[in-house]
Amino acid sequence: MPDIDIAWNEGAMAEWTAAFARVPRSTLPQCFGYAQAMGKTHGYVPRLGMIGYAGRAIGMVQVLERRSLKVFAQRQLHRGPLWFDGEPEPDVLEAVLRRLRRECPDNPLNRFSFLPELAAAPESEAMLLRCGFRRTGPGYRTVWLDLGKSDEDLRAGLARDWRQRLKGAEKAGLTLDLDPEAKNLPWLAKQEHDQAQAKRYREMSGRLAVRLRNALHKADGVLLAAALDGTAPVAAALLLGHGTTATYQIGWSNEAGKKTGAMRLVLWRALGHLRERGFRWLDLGGVNPDTAPGVTEFKLGTGGEATESVGLFR
Repeated sequence: MPDIDIAWNEGAMAEWTAAFARVPRSTLPQCFGYAQAMGKTHGYVPRLGMIGYAGRAIGMVQVLERRSLKVFAQRQLHRGPLWFDGEPEPDVLEAVLRRLRRECPDNPLNRFSFLPELAAAPESEAMLLRCGFRRTGPGYRTVWLDLGKSDEDLRAGLARDWRQRLKGAEKAGLTLDLDPEAKNLPWLAKQEHDQAQAKRYREMSGRLAVRLRNALHKADGVLLAAALDGTAPVAAALLLGHGTTATYQIGWSNEAGKKTGAMRLVLWRALGHLRERGFRWLDLGGVNPDTAPGVTEFKLGTGGEATESVGLFR
């Protein structure tokens, strides 16, 4: 088995930030701003690990920990580890997973929630089982959009209906408001809460969303885009940046916005703005054709790459 090293909480934060920017497609739960927000909201403390092999760093991982009564520990590692130059060879990957299993046990005194950023495949699940993990739930589905493409190529990749509704929204006389500090986030969080109650899905709490905004905006990692019909907002979205990637976190549209296809205009204009700010990829967030077919169709219609991770483990 290859000799793997994970250096925990070593080096300056500037070094960690620079390393995170090397990850081609980073994930929101692995960025330090997410750890800060989770700490203030739920009491988690981050452990930052640099993964080394053959004398060089090959990846990084962030584990969130919360302890109670000095003996009970809860840990979560969601959507990681992340790699600098692509996923390593299977034997190296297995050695990393075995090391993580030792570092993050699961027993009556230690609970571990592990959502690895590994593509769904029988080989991946078999490897995790060999390393001592137990599958407890489905993986994470999302759609990745390449912001390195030109507007022409991105528009050509849109589904036909998506493109037609975008044209309709562009002709509807809507104006776009781009809020790079997400000052109006409390308003959007309220719309999201009401929408989640009506559609019966679990939303990100307003407190966590605001704390994420606070943690990320200083690094130019926040954008709230809204479409206005006159002065009335009809659609809005919150996007959060981390490294070279942004995540579509909250989307809302009222009935007037749905009729004009306003959310398509919001997302389309946001793509150009994110590209100008140097973001290379957009993670469109969770999709589920069974429980949220409309949202899934909207995100798949962008022409991005649909992916599914191997599962939730403990």
